Amino acid sequence: MRTRDAPFPAELRRLRPAGFTLLELMIVILIFGTLSMASWPSVGRILTHSRVNQAARVVGHDLVVAASAAARQRRPVRLTLDAGSPSFTVSDRVSGTTLWQRSLGRDTEYGLDSVTFSASPIDLLPNGFTSSALTVTVWARDYSRRVVLSRAGWVRVP
Repeated sequence: MRTRDAPFPAELRRLRPAGFTLLELMIVILIFGTLSMASWPSVGRILTHSRVNQAARVVGHDLVVAASAAARQRRPVRLTLDAGSPSFTVSDRVSGTTLWQRSLGRDTEYGLDSVTFSASPIDLLPNGFTSSALTVTVWARDYSRRVVLSRAGWVRVP
């Protein structure tokens, strides 16, 4: 008679299958595939919201940096929406020199469908004021965010 701690005889260990059967593996793959296909639309929506929110934060940061550049240079800076592409340019208003350009289109990490300005061009003056209030709307698919620049130079991403 075998005791509780005694090992299995050699012939019983050989009869024991090792690992998983092909049927068990196929069932696990089928369950995993079904769950991932069911969750894909919500994952896509989450990714779109994340990209649009990040783009809105980047636009808000660019507006703050442009106002800072105007104050630092003691010269007006012009913000212009580029026609035909979802991008904008920040340039020196007097000389026309481009300080930087931000592209937010489909071929960038933001993957936006569109960027709109409520007014273009906007001049950011060295004293912190702007030529007019500005609302920048960024969107992809069915989700959009606004970035608001007040006449006093305050930037909000509501």
